[in-house]
Amino acid sequence: MGSSASKAPPVSSRETQKTVHEDKKAPNPPVPKANSNGTSENNNQIESALKNKPKPSVEAKGKENGGHVTNNRYERPKTSKERVQMRKEKTIVPKEKPPKLRRERTGMMKREKTMGLTRQKTTINDKSLKGKKVMTKSLIQEGVTSSSIKSGVNAILMGSLTVDLPPTAKIVRIFTSSTFKDTERERNMWMTDAYPKIKLFCQNLGYEFQVVDMRWGVRNESVDEHNGTEMCLREVQQCQRLSTGPNFISLLSHRYGYRNLPRLIEATEFERLVEAVESGPKKILTKWYKRDENAVPPVYALTQISKFLPDFLSTDAQKKRAATNQFWDENDIMQDTLEMAANQVLGPEEAEKYVVSVTEKETQMGILETADPESHCLWFKRTIKGIEDLKPETVVSHYIDSTGSEEKWRKNRSLLKELCENKIPKVLPAKNICQYEIEWRQGINTDYPDHRKYLSQMTSDFTNRMISMIKEAVAERARAESGGSLVQEITNHTSFCKAKLENFHGREKAQERIRQYLKDGSCEILAVHGSSGSGKTTLMAKAVEIATTLKSTAVTFRFVGTTPGSSNITALLESLTRQITLIYQEDLKVSEELRELVEQFEHVLHYACAERPLVVMIDSLDQLDQANNARNLFWLPQHLPPYVKFIVSTLEEDVYECFPNLKGFLSPENLFSIPKLPTHDASGIVDHLLKRKDRCLTKRQKEIILKAFEKCPLPLYLKMSLDEACRWNSFSPESETVLEKTIRESIDALFKRLEKSHGVLMMSRSMGYLTVARNGLSESELEDILSCDDDVLNDVYQYWKPPLRRLPPLLMARLRTDLQQYLVERGADNVTVTSWYHRQFAEAAQARYCPADKVKFLHSQLAEFFDGKWADGKKKPYKDKDGKENEEERHVMSQPLMYGNTYNHRKLNNLPYHLIHSKNVAALKEKCLCNYEFLQHKLLATSCREVIDDFDLARRTFPNEKVLDLIGEACQLSEDDVIYDPLMFPSQMIDRLMNEKSVEKFVEECKACSHPHIRPNQEVLIKPGGQLRHAMAGHRAPLKSMDLRRDGKVAVTCCEIGDDEIRTWDVVRGKLIRTYDGLGNHPFSVHFVNNDTFILINYIDIIKAINELGDVMYQIQPRFNRHSLVVGGAKNTWLGVFQGQKVELYDAKTGELKHTVANKNMDGLSFGTDGDTAGSENFMVVTDSEQQHISVFSLKQKTFVCTVQVFTKPANGDTYTVDAIAISADERHVCYCDCFTNDLHIADINTLKDIKVHKGEGEDYTLNYHVSKDGKSLYCVSNRDVLIWDLKTGKRKYTLEHSCNVTDARTVDFRTMVTITEDKVVYLWDMTRPEKRGHKDKFNIGHNVWNIITLPNTRYVAALFKRSSEHTNDFGLIVYDLVDKKIVRQANIMETPGVFELIDDEHVLLNMGSNKIKIVNLNTMTVVHTFQGKIPHSKDPQVNVINDHQKIVTTTKGRTHLKVYDINHEDTDCVIPSPVPDESIQKIFTNNKSLKVAALTDYKKIIVFDIQTKSAKVITAVNVKVSELAEAVAVAPSGDSIVITGTKSFKIYDEVTEETLGYIWNSKTGKLVAELHDKEYQENYVLKENQRGLSISVDDVMFITDTLFLTSDDDYIMRVWDINSGALIKRLKGHESNIEMFSITDGPIFASYGCWEEENAIKLWSTETLDCIASFKLDCAFGKLQLCKDGLTFVTTEVNPSRIIHWKLHGVEEVVDLSKQPEKFGGKVLEVDLDLQAVEDYEDDPNDPDTDIDLDDDEDVDAVDDDDDDEEDI
Repeated sequence: MGSSASKAPPVSSRETQKTVHEDKKAPNPPVPKANSNGTSENNNQIESALKNKPKPSVEAKGKENGGHVTNNRYERPKTSKERVQMRKEKTIVPKEKPPKLRRERTGMMKREKTMGLTRQKTTINDKSLKGKKVMTKSLIQEGVTSSSIKSGVNAILMGSLTVDLPPTAKIVRIFTSSTFKDTERERNMWMTDAYPKIKLFCQNLGYEFQVVDMRWGVRNESVDEHNGTEMCLREVQQCQRLSTGPNFISLLSHRYGYRNLPRLIEATEFERLVEAVESGPKKILTKWYKRDENAVPPVYALTQISKFLPDFLSTDAQKKRAATNQFWDENDIMQDTLEMAANQVLGPEEAEKYVVSVTEKETQMGILETADPESHCLWFKRTIKGIEDLKPETVVSHYIDSTGSEEKWRKNRSLLKELCENKIPKVLPAKNICQYEIEWRQGINTDYPDHRKYLSQMTSDFTNRMISMIKEAVAERARAESGGSLVQEITNHTSFCKAKLENFHGREKAQERIRQYLKDGSCEILAVHGSSGSGKTTLMAKAVEIATTLKSTAVTFRFVGTTPGSSNITALLESLTRQITLIYQEDLKVSEELRELVEQFEHVLHYACAERPLVVMIDSLDQLDQANNARNLFWLPQHLPPYVKFIVSTLEEDVYECFPNLKGFLSPENLFSIPKLPTHDASGIVDHLLKRKDRCLTKRQKEIILKAFEKCPLPLYLKMSLDEACRWNSFSPESETVLEKTIRESIDALFKRLEKSHGVLMMSRSMGYLTVARNGLSESELEDILSCDDDVLNDVYQYWKPPLRRLPPLLMARLRTDLQQYLVERGADNVTVTSWYHRQFAEAAQARYCPADKVKFLHSQLAEFFDGKWADGKKKPYKDKDGKENEEERHVMSQPLMYGNTYNHRKLNNLPYHLIHSKNVAALKEKCLCNYEFLQHKLLATSCREVIDDFDLARRTFPNEKVLDLIGEACQLSEDDVIYDPLMFPSQMIDRLMNEKSVEKFVEECKACSHPHIRPNQEVLIKPGGQLRHAMAGHRAPLKSMDLRRDGKVAVTCCEIGDDEIRTWDVVRGKLIRTYDGLGNHPFSVHFVNNDTFILINYIDIIKAINELGDVMYQIQPRFNRHSLVVGGAKNTWLGVFQGQKVELYDAKTGELKHTVANKNMDGLSFGTDGDTAGSENFMVVTDSEQQHISVFSLKQKTFVCTVQVFTKPANGDTYTVDAIAISADERHVCYCDCFTNDLHIADINTLKDIKVHKGEGEDYTLNYHVSKDGKSLYCVSNRDVLIWDLKTGKRKYTLEHSCNVTDARTVDFRTMVTITEDKVVYLWDMTRPEKRGHKDKFNIGHNVWNIITLPNTRYVAALFKRSSEHTNDFGLIVYDLVDKKIVRQANIMETPGVFELIDDEHVLLNMGSNKIKIVNLNTMTVVHTFQGKIPHSKDPQVNVINDHQKIVTTTKGRTHLKVYDINHEDTDCVIPSPVPDESIQKIFTNNKSLKVAALTDYKKIIVFDIQTKSAKVITAVNVKVSELAEAVAVAPSGDSIVITGTKSFKIYDEVTEETLGYIWNSKTGKLVAELHDKEYQENYVLKENQRGLSISVDDVMFITDTLFLTSDDDYIMRVWDINSGALIKRLKGHESNIEMFSITDGPIFASYGCWEEENAIKLWSTETLDCIASFKLDCAFGKLQLCKDGLTFVTTEVNPSRIIHWKLHGVEEVVDLSKQPEKFGGKVLEVDLDLQAVEDYEDDPNDPDTDIDLDDDEDVDAVDDDDDDEEDI
C-alpha cells in the first residue's frame, strides 16, 4: 500500500498518534518506495539533503532518573514496514559516511532475527570449511570420540547390519528364582516394601523397573500345554537381554524344587529310552508322547493334558480335581521312568536334563552360564537351623524336601547340596551371596520378633544391593555408550531391520529392481508402493541389506512408526541430518526447526562423494504424523546430487496422501509397485520360514497353505497362515489343519485361540487396554492396570487364593509369548511401550475388544492408573469371586508429576486423554485442566499446543462446561506468550481470569505457585469470554496477507519478510491445519481460488497454485517482478496479472494464459506492486503503481471499461493516493478511500464518478476494504480497530479493538471474523459475543502519561500527564498512590512539559516553556526554587541530576559548554568550557554516583567533563581507531571509565562487515582500555548461512553494578562486560527484537524489554547471577517503564486511556508490600493550578556566567514547534 498525502502509517500502540492538524501543518517527506532490487528511489535526494545540512543533530535518547541511558521510546521502530524502512535509512548518515558494506541485506535479515533465528541454529557455509574435514561440536555433543568412530559406533552410523548392537531399552528387569511355598513371605515383603523403592529410584534415573516372578499365578492352561519351564527359561533370557545391571535374583534355600517332564524329546533318544522301560510304564509313555514328523529332526511331543483328560480344564471343581490327580499320578510314573531309563541308557551327563529341577535349570542359565554373574546376579541364601533333622510333616515339606519316597527326597537334597555348596560358589563371588541364619518357627512366622527382624533385614539388604548395582550399571552404561540418542535411534531401526530380514525369502524381481536402481544413473527417488500387507517393509529391509553390500557405501534408513522420533517429520529429519553429518565428519550444528531442517537435509546429501556414496531409505511414509503437513512430502528432495540414492515406500491409497504426492514429481519408471507374490516364491518362503523354526509340513498341509495363499496372495496373510501351520503336528487331524480365508479372519481366529488359552476376560481386557491406549503401553503398565481390574483378577483367581492381589507375572509372560510377533516395541514419552505392529491388528482388536459400551470403562481404568489412584500404599476395595467385600494394596506404579528431575510424560500426556474419553469431567477438571500444577508441568514438559489440544478435545466433548471454556480460551489467548516462556503461565492466567468467580480456585493455585513470576496490580491482558476467542500462534513474523474460504471455515495466511511458510487455520476450532514450506521466498499475498480448491501464492517474481496437500498445480512467471495480482470471476476462477500497461488473464484451474489485454488509457502510467486491487464475479479494479488512478476491467467483455485519476486535489504539495478499494456486492459501484482524509468514496463502476462520499475521520488509517455479502456494509481496518460502514447511511462504528495495528480482517457472516496484525498471531473473533473490555475502564487517570518518576517512598510515583486527547495544553503534574490506585496530589499546568527529574521524596525538577529550571514541592505543588539562567530551547533539553541528587548538569544556552548547578543554590555553580567550541552538544550522559559527564557533539566527538577539576577532554574516532563514534555512551559509577561506541570494519574470510562495537575509555589516563568484541558470534554471523545479517553492533549501554555493564546488541542479545578488563562475562539471550534496558544503581534486579510488536515482553534479571528471573509478555505495549527504588518492583504506563500500573515479583522469599510504606502524601487530595512561567523568567540575568549565544528558534534544528504540536512529543 502506498501512503496518502505523505501520511505516515499509524504508530504502534506505545506511541501517541499525530493529530490531523499536525500532519497538515508539517507533513513528513514521502516514504521512499522500493525498487525491485530493494533500494530506495529517494535515497539520493535524502543523502544530498543530509550532506548539505550544516550541523546535523543527533536524535536524543531518554534517560532513567538513576542516571543511565537507554533507548528513547520515540525512536522505537513502530510497524514492520517502518522497521524495514528504518534499516534502509540507517545506512545514510551525516559527514558523507559510506554505507555499511552489509546493508544490502540487513533490511531483510534483520527482520528474520525476530522470527526465531537468533538461537544458534545454523546451516553449513561451504566457504567456512576451506576444504577441511574437521571433527566438531556435533560429534562431541553426540558423545562420539574419534576412537569409537573407528569401531562399533562408526559401523552403526554407516548402516551395518552385522555389528553387535548395544542395548537401547532403559529397563532394569530381574528374574526372581525360587521355590514357591518356602519363600512366599520374602517375595511378598519385597513386593510391598522393596520393589516400590527400587522402582522410584529407577524412575528418577529414567529407567523402568520390572520384576518377573513365575512362582505364582500358574493357570491350568499353562500346565495343560507343558510350556511352563520353557517360558521360565525364556524369561531369564529376556531379563539378561534387556536389563541394565542386575537381572537374576535367587532365593534358593532348602527345597530343590519341581522336576518337570520334558515337553519335547528327540525321536531317536526317546525310542532308546522306551526300549529300556518295562511294559507298564512304556504304555503310559507312548500314550502321552506322540511322534511328530513335522519337527526337524523328528521329536516325541508331550500331548496336551486336556486331549486325554478334558476335565482338566473343566469348570466343575470335582471333575477337575479327579482329572488333575490322574494326570499327576501318571506324570510321576513317567518322571521316574524317564530318569531311570536315562541313567541306564544315556549316562550321567546326558541324563541330567531328566533329573534336575526347574529351579536348577533357571540357576544354570541365570548364574552358572552367564558371562558376568558378579554384575548381574544376587543370591539371598536363607538357612533354617536344624531343619534337616525335623520329622517329615506337611508344614516341614513346604520348606525342605521330606515327603514321598525317601529315596527321591534324599536325591533332591543331594542335588541341592551340590548346587549350593559347589556349583554356585564357584562362579558367584561371596559378596553377591547374602546369607541369613534363622530358627525354625513352624515356617517363616512373623509373630516372632527374630523372623520379623530377618525379613526386614533381608528386604533392606535386597533394596540397598539392588540400588547399588543399578546405580553402578547405569553409570557404566553412560560411560560406555557412544553416540547418545542418535545411535540409540539408529540401533532401534537396525534391530527392527534385522528382525524383518529373518523372515525374508524370494522376491527376486523386486531385489533385482532395487539393485538396478542402486547402480544406475537415476537422480530421482525410487518409490516402492503397494497395498497393506503386501510386504513393503520386509522388502525395504532387504533393500537395506543389499545396499550395505556395496563397497564403502553409507546407508541411512528409518522404518517410520517403529520409534516416536521416526513418526514426527522434524525429529526424523533431524536424526537423518545428524547421522549423515557424522558419517562425513562435517561441521554442522543441526537445527531443531523444520524449515531450516529441510534446507539442511538437502544440503547434507551433497556430502556424498565417489569415495563414500550415500543411500537413504525411509519405509512407510504413510505412517508419518500429519502434523506440519509431513505427508505432503515437501521435505523430500526432487533431484538427488551425485553419489546419492534414495528409496522410500508407502501405501497406495489416496487417503494417506503420500503416493499421490510422489506421483506428482517422480517419473513413472521410479514408481515401483510391489508385484504379486508368485506361488513359487510363496512355496520358497514357506520352506524358508519352516526351516528357521526347525519345522516342516506334510505334503497335504503344505498344499493347504499354498491353495489358501492363491486366494489371498498377500505376504501378511502368508505369514499368519505359517504361524498357524507351525502349530500343526504330523499327526494333527484334518479338522485342526484349517486356515481362514482373509487376513482379518486370520487375526480373529488368532484372538479366539488366545482367548481359549488365556481366558476371554484376560484377553479382552488386556487387548482392549492396549488398543485404546493413546500410544501403547509398557509391559509393567499393562500388568499394573490389569492388577487393578478386579474382574480380571477374580477370573484369574477362580481356583486359588494369591499371596498378593496382583496379576501373576506368569500370565503376562504367557500372553506376551503368544503375541510377541504381532506386537512392536517403540519409545513413547521416554518409555519403551508395546503396540500393534500392523494397522490390521489394531483395527481387528478395536472391533473385537473395544465396543462402544466398553470403551468408557477401558478409558476410566487407564485414567485411574495414570492418575496413580491406587498407588503409594492406597488400598483398592473389591468383591472377590464369592461376593465378599475387601480391600487390598495393588503395588502399582506411582504417578507423580515428576520423577526427581524428570517429567512424568506418561501421566502428563495420557491422563487428560483418558479422562476425557471416560467422560469423567469432574476428575478432568480437578486433576488436569483446572489444576495449575498439572498444566504448568505439562507446558514445561511438552508444549502449549499439547495443552490447547487437551482443552480442544475436552471442550468438544463437554460443550457446556464454562470453566473449561474460560481456562481453555485463556490458554489460547496466551499461546504465543507461553511459547515464549512457559513459566509465564501463572502470570497470564491470573490476569486473564481475575474476577471470574467460576475459576477462583484455579486462580488461587496460580497465585500460590512457587517459581518467580511477575504480576501487575491491575488487569492488563485481554479476557476470555469476550469477542476474542483464539489467538493462534505459529508464524515467526508479522503477518502480511490473509484470505478466507467462501464457507468461512478455513483461513490462509502468510508473512512477507522473515517467514516463508504458508499456513492454513481451522476457523471453527481455532487451530493450525497445515504448514506449507519450501514453496518460495517472501510471499506477498495469498488467495483461495478455483472454488476454494487451490491456494494461490503471489511472490514478487512468481505465482504458484497449490492444492490442499501442498502439490504445486501450476506456476505463473510474470514478465516483471513489479505486478499486481487480482482474483475474480465466479468462485474466483480468473487470475489477473496486471503489469506494465497490460493485464494477462489466466484460468485459475489450469494456470493457462487465456487473454492478454492492453490498457490504452494508461498514458505513461503503469501497473505495479504498490497498486491496490479488488475483484468480483464480473470485474477487476486496480490502481496504477502511484495509486492515483483506478482502472476497471470487465471479465465479461475482456476489456478495460475506464481508467480515471480519482484524486487530483493537492494536499500540502502531495496528491492523495488510493489506499483501500472494493467492489460493491451488486457490482455497480467501486468503493475507495485515501488514508489521509479516510473519506469513503462510492463511485459508478463504469465511469468512476463519485455518487456519494461519506466523510471519514482524519485520525484513522484505513486499509483493505471488504464489502459484506448482502451489500449493506463495508468493513476495513484502521489502526487498532475494525471499522464498519453502513453504505446507505454513512454511519460508522469501531469494533474488535486490538492491542496493535491491524493489517487485515475477513468475515463471511459478521459472526466470526479473522484478523491479522503486526504481531505474529492470527486472531479469531466471535462478533455475537458482547465486548469485554474489563480493565480498560478502571483507574483511568487521563489520556497519556508523558513521563514518570519513581520516588524513594515506593508507595508513590510522580508523573507528568495529559488529561485529554484534545489539542490543548492541558497537562498535569501528579503524585500517584500505587496502593490506593489514585491521584493524591495534582497541579494543572498549561505549558508543554520539558525536563522532569527527581530531587528527593518531595521535590522534582521541571522545565517548561520559559527555558528556566525549577524545583517543585510535590506536597504543596508550589515552586520552591528557580535556577539562574536558561537552557536551550529544545524538544529534549539535556538536564541531568547527579552526585546523589546534589548536582544539576546541563548545556549552556548555545549548547556549546557544560553548565553546573548545586541543588542547594539557585545561582550557576560553574560553566566548564568545551575544548571544541565550534561543535554543539547534542546529548549528555551521566551516572548519579559520578562527577564525570560525557557529551556527544553533532560531529560525533565525545567530550569528558570533570566537574571536580572543571576541565574537559575530547575523544575522537581517531583516538579509538574507529571510522566514527556512535551514540551509545555510558559513564561508570566511579567516573574513571567511560563506555563509548564506534563503527569499525572487519574482514572475516571473504566477507567485509561493519559493526558498532563498545570501547572502554579510561578518563583518567585518556587511553583506550579494551575493545568489546564478541568475535565468536561475529564470525558465526558471517560464516553461517542462516545467521547472515545478524550483527553484534551495540545499540545501547547500561551499568548494572560498579564493575559490570550491559550492551544491547543488534542480534537481540544483551552482553555483560567487566569494566576493568573488558572481559565478556555472559551473553543474556531470550529476546527476539530490539531491546530496551532499565536499572537502578546497585539494584538486585534489572529489566529489559523486547519492544517490537512481535515480542513485546518484559524480562527481569538477577544482578547477582545474571539469570533471567521472570518474564511477562503483554497484549498491548506500555508507554513508560521505570524501576522502583526498592529495586524489586517497577511501574509502567498505558496510553489512551492512561493508567499507572505497579508490578511485583512473586514466588520469591519476600514479596514487596507497599502498604507498609508511610503515607507521605496522605490526607485530603490536593489539586491546584500551577503557573511555571513568571514574567521575570524571560529576562536576561546580567550576572549569569553563561555567556553562550542563545540559539534562535529558526536556527535550532531541534526547536520546539508551537503549542499545537505538543502532542507529537507525547
